[in-house]
Amino acid sequence: MSRRDSREAAVKIIFQNMFTDSRLGVAGSGAAAAEKACTPDCAQMIEAYFECAPEEDCGELDKVYISSILEGVMKEAPSIDQYIVKNSKDWTIDRMSRIDLAIMRVAIFEILYREDIPASVSINEAVELAKKYSHEDAGSFINGILGSIYSESR
Repeated sequence: MSRRDSREAAVKIIFQNMFTDSRLGVAGSGAAAAEKACTPDCAQMIEAYFECAPEEDCGELDKVYISSILEGVMKEAPSIDQYIVKNSKDWTIDRMSRIDLAIMRVAIFEILYREDIPASVSINEAVELAKKYSHEDAGSFINGILGSIYSESR
């Protein structure tokens, strides 16, 4: 499994869990809601995902990478969502599609907290995932928000 595939799996897991009460599902509800929410075990989420997608081959290193993304996004969700709100003009998180949010949360986590991943890679991967899973304008929308966040964080 490539890093691209691992990143895509992380986005899918986050998206799945946005429909539950997990920390990954807290959309714009603030830190208090995130602390109150149930925190599922990342290993369990990963195992459940790959049980439902047996055609995807996942090794231990892939699981470690996916887990690091999931844990980071859960831990930093309130901060990440603040960046999204600040950089999305005339949009609230509640109006954004859940898949767009999942994609942006992974990319923003990588841009802000993963120095081993070039921001350009995170942005490009996010745009490609948006083209694959969201509506036709999502790639441009996500690119604009991530570009602003990257410029701000430099």
